[in-house]
Amino acid sequence: MPLWPRRRWLQCQGVTVAAFAAWPGWLAKGRTGQTGWFDGAPRRPSRPVTHRAHRASYTECFDPAPWHALAQQAVEASRTAGARYAEARLTRIVQHHYTVDGQFESGGFGWDATERVGISVRALVDGYWGFAASAVPAPDEALRLAHDAVTHAKAAAHGPPWTVELGTIPVATGTWVTPHRIDPFAISIEEKLDYIAYWRRCAVQAGVGLVKNGMPSELRFARQERVVATSEGALFTQTLLESGGLLLCGDNTTSTQVDGIELAGAGWERLLDAKIPDQFPRIRAELAAMAAIPAKPSVIGQYTLVCDGATMAALLEATLGVATQLDRALGYEADAGGTSFITDPLAMVGHAQVASPVVTVTANRSAPQELATVQWDDEGVTPQPFTLIKDGVLVDFQTTREQAAWLAPYYHAHGRPVVSHGCAAAEDAHGITQQMLPNLALLPSPAAIRLDDLVADVQEGILIEGGTVSQVDAQARTGLLLGGRMRQIRNGRAGAWLMGGAVLFRSQDLWKHITAVGNASTQGGISRTQYTGVEAMFENLLVHGKGQPPQFTSHSVRAVAATIPKQSLIDPLRKA
Repeated sequence: MPLWPRRRWLQCQGVTVAAFAAWPGWLAKGRTGQTGWFDGAPRRPSRPVTHRAHRASYTECFDPAPWHALAQQAVEASRTAGARYAEARLTRIVQHHYTVDGQFESGGFGWDATERVGISVRALVDGYWGFAASAVPAPDEALRLAHDAVTHAKAAAHGPPWTVELGTIPVATGTWVTPHRIDPFAISIEEKLDYIAYWRRCAVQAGVGLVKNGMPSELRFARQERVVATSEGALFTQTLLESGGLLLCGDNTTSTQVDGIELAGAGWERLLDAKIPDQFPRIRAELAAMAAIPAKPSVIGQYTLVCDGATMAALLEATLGVATQLDRALGYEADAGGTSFITDPLAMVGHAQVASPVVTVTANRSAPQELATVQWDDEGVTPQPFTLIKDGVLVDFQTTREQAAWLAPYYHAHGRPVVSHGCAAAEDAHGITQQMLPNLALLPSPAAIRLDDLVADVQEGILIEGGTVSQVDAQARTGLLLGGRMRQIRNGRAGAWLMGGAVLFRSQDLWKHITAVGNASTQGGISRTQYTGVEAMFENLLVHGKGQPPQFTSHSVRAVAATIPKQSLIDPLRKA
């Protein structure tokens, strides 16, 4: 019998489960055109209350004590079987996903929920790792996993001798929860839907519609409970929350989005604090201004680009962010996610000019509301912010405990401690711990440089806002930058929309050509959640999975606007 009391959880969630069971009937009413409370007949006043007293939240139902005992049992069994080091992880992940498009009145609404539970053991024997995982967190299963992980490690240890140095870290103990005011899972499904209906009515009253038949608007809420125990005595519990989404307004040719609701490490207050109804008059004016701008076909050639913060964040993630993962740079990820254009880390770190002197890139897992933020990584390390690129020079890599020792000669030479940067993570208990992307940031200029100032300095070029990156090669050397919105720049002013073009870039060339970056007012960002990894793979979008099978973890990337001369605009649809 599983140790995790699923029956108890269902009892705690009795009211919510009843709502799940009744949900198909409500959805059917909306789809058949019958009167439903979400399609014009709200069950309470049109302006919802701020927050109702919740019924039964996951916070109240989750009891980590049985999981602590189970994790410690698995670790002890691994040590008894011969592991030099062992760690056990238990995770429970719950996600709610809502989609809404412009056909809301006729049933263009979707909702789904998922839950995943797992337990895993990672064991180190004679310099080699073994790993085993299961979806059944039970005592006898924990013992089996411990035995299997050690057996796998011993089998691998028949290979060439290998040394793993994990260093010494403070023993992690305690409990940490993503800072938040309102647990999104303490808000009932009915109340969430009331809010969605209310925002929809406010948009209609303001003369704004949601995009129809295109990218659907969506809201996502996720909750992870993670328990980790190690043979060094670490034992900690983390509860990670994600809230937010996308509300896309306009039509299929001209659109903009509600600000302040992008996915973040936060609670339900993420949506309340955005004051969504107050934004619709601004959005209506913005859409009208955008519709008045003429459009013209792109002309292939070389141009100076002015990229907004969100575009630079997408470029940072796909190029320098991927390239500075130490396992990729050393070739250990060659048969899975790929390698890196940084081909000799020890020879290049501290010397290689990989970007313009105006470029400084930092990483962290501690910034408020960022998606990779934790108190401890999956190896029990308390992450500290660190710099990857300073004034264009490569000065460090993303590391785990094992990987930090690979850079020991460089750290010793510069009087720096040999410590992990806390980048060890896994999608859930079913995936082995490995180095994953932290939060990344392209730092702003200290000068007062706004986006308009960058545009004003360009005589002939292209302004790109909300650009996305696609078709990056296995070494993160080349790729396509697809404009979310491209505009012609002529004589220092943004003009017509440009249709049909894409920028073919070489990563090192692009970053070394940057001539200016904006100040903090130009900052934008992207949020990647692990729960869209598989969806993005099927949609042929860029996602940064690691390992085989690929794992996806959540992270945020922040960047400021930048000017990049001598970049090639191509027709991505041309076949010859």
